[in-house]
Amino acid sequence: PAPPPDARRFALGLGRLFWFLFGIFFVGYHLCYENILHHTDGMEYLSDWTIVLLCFVMGLLSWHSLVKDPEGSVPGWVTELAVIAYGVAWSSNIMSTVGAWYSFFFYPICETLEGVNNYPWCYLEWYRLTEHGVNMLVLLGDWRWGCVPVRRKDLGWSVVFLEVYAVWAWFLMFKTGRCPYDMFDFATGWGVLPWLIAALGGIAICHALARWAHVRRDDAAGRDPEGRGGGTLPTRAGSGYKSLEGSG
Repeated sequence: PAPPPDARRFALGLGRLFWFLFGIFFVGYHLCYENILHHTDGMEYLSDWTIVLLCFVMGLLSWHSLVKDPEGSVPGWVTELAVIAYGVAWSSNIMSTVGAWYSFFFYPICETLEGVNNYPWCYLEWYRLTEHGVNMLVLLGDWRWGCVPVRRKDLGWSVVFLEVYAVWAWFLMFKTGRCPYDMFDFATGWGVLPWLIAALGGIAICHALARWAHVRRDDAAGRDPEGRGGGTLPTRAGSGYKSLEGSG
């Protein structure tokens, strides 16, 4: 027999909490300790932004899953932030994962990462691909056992997220003389502009793909794909079930 809904919700909350705690470790060790000691990349790359965002989202969602009364315990703006950030995490992680594999096959950066061209056995290349793969598995797990929607109206936030990262990349370029990605490096000329436009279009497509998958899931479960209804985010018709609490 299947475990009761409260047990499934609690188990999902523990999984989400684990990735939030991992995010604290990742920021503390990789982005702070390693960067201070060895002057590594810090928050230069989009992959760093996507994993930090993912772990932040898991922290917000674990809060909803582990408390007994999310509607009474979690402020409404936190719930709204969690849903928006969840959609951005999906679109940004899909795009950065596709970009990592594209880079691996068509634009390897072994020498940039490790100082030696040992492609295809570059340790940091494979580390990067593994990191993106794990991120996607975490999202797919939450898609399977959670009920958080990816809403049509949140598309703009994914575009804003990428633009904020682009501005950060330009800041680093002017500060250090080196841009993390050639496609954002205006020092190479205006040929970078089509790449930037393509990236913005790409993240919109990634949002559409994520929304398509979530709509199919929610339609099959009889939930509103936009998360509409009474209460915090009830997504099952005729009930007060909260989508952020756990699985449907």
